Amino acid sequence: MLAGLSFGHLATDLSQGAIPTLLPLFKAKYHLSYTDIGFVVLMSNISSSVIQPAFGILSDRLRLRWLMPAGALVAGIGIVLAVLAPHYGTMLAMVFLSGVGVAAFHPEGYKFAGLASGERRATGMSYFSVGGNIGYGFGPAAAGVAIHVAGNYGMAYVLAFSIPAAILLWRAAAPCAGRDSPAPPAGPAPAGSARPARRPRAGKASAAIVSLLVVFVVLRSWISSGVSSFIPLYFTGVRHADPRIGGALVSVFLGAGAIGTLLGGQVADRWGHRLMLILSMVILPPLLFMLPRTSGIWVLLIALVSGMAVVSTFAVAMVMAQSVLPDRIGLISGLIIGFAVGMGGVGVTVLGSIADRWGLLRAMDATALLPAAAVGIALLLPPDSRLRGPDDARNHGPAQQRRSISAEMQTGGR
Repeated sequence: MLAGLSFGHLATDLSQGAIPTLLPLFKAKYHLSYTDIGFVVLMSNISSSVIQPAFGILSDRLRLRWLMPAGALVAGIGIVLAVLAPHYGTMLAMVFLSGVGVAAFHPEGYKFAGLASGERRATGMSYFSVGGNIGYGFGPAAAGVAIHVAGNYGMAYVLAFSIPAAILLWRAAAPCAGRDSPAPPAGPAPAGSARPARRPRAGKASAAIVSLLVVFVVLRSWISSGVSSFIPLYFTGVRHADPRIGGALVSVFLGAGAIGTLLGGQVADRWGHRLMLILSMVILPPLLFMLPRTSGIWVLLIALVSGMAVVSTFAVAMVMAQSVLPDRIGLISGLIIGFAVGMGGVGVTVLGSIADRWGLLRAMDATALLPAAAVGIALLLPPDSRLRGPDDARNHGPAQQRRSISAEMQTGGR
């Protein structure tokens, strides 16, 4: 089950991952400024991420698993049409459409993957996340090669992934659709429930923890989006390198996240989630400062290690937030992977303004300072033991959902 979901994640994020390589193409085709480029990223992230909480709420209430296959297909079609668009406005609309497909897929996908992961949730979630990491990392290099070989029509290669993924996800979801029932709405616990009486105070504490995690992921997203957006622009526009080199570096940076995600989940399960967040950010400032100042094998190694560090927190932050609010898994998925990640587009727009005024190198230096702020946020989080306190309802609803999913897997959910 996780393997099929992971492939669907790969196909969906493959479309989103192509955008950094397409930015120089859009800049030349439509004569855009760096601020305009940042706006393209912002529109993509608004549609693909900021609106995800809305899909997450629907996922919690209705379990709309058909959103997974539909999202994968729409994401692929949208990005292909964006490259072929004759006008800037049409291109933005198609980028937005592709992002809506991404937004539709993720909450239900993360919810289902998390519930199917058993007790080692950080490790299980990392297996699902790694598909997205591979797709997002493979996207820039694949897009660069496809356009170099076949021009703008070469982007149709995305459909070779999104169509099979949609079919696979539909077959996985269809046997379960008839047995799905709406998730129980949030509200007062029924009489005789084991839910603790101190829920209101716990709710405030939970909201504070989730808010800190959202801010942490926003900063992490600014780092990831800033580096992946500016690498091809810097190496192509400033160093005058072959565009394929910029795409390859972005792929190394983002693709390394697949390794980082797998290692991060295991490290977090063994030594602690909070410690994992702190360590991943501490090592980043010197690496990101050196990234635009090196060349050859060194720039590849720096891109590899920094990409592993940035993306390694992806699944860990998700599991931490789901542990705090286990009865709102779809909403949490939308907030952490959706809204927080989508705010990376805001960061790129701000960094794009810095690049317009002081140059790309200064914008990349500003990006290198962001991990220090993320470390400060991580230090404010409580120890892991307090994230698994008795004030949550996870011993009830999520366990029942895990048993339901296990039964579905044995009766055709594969």
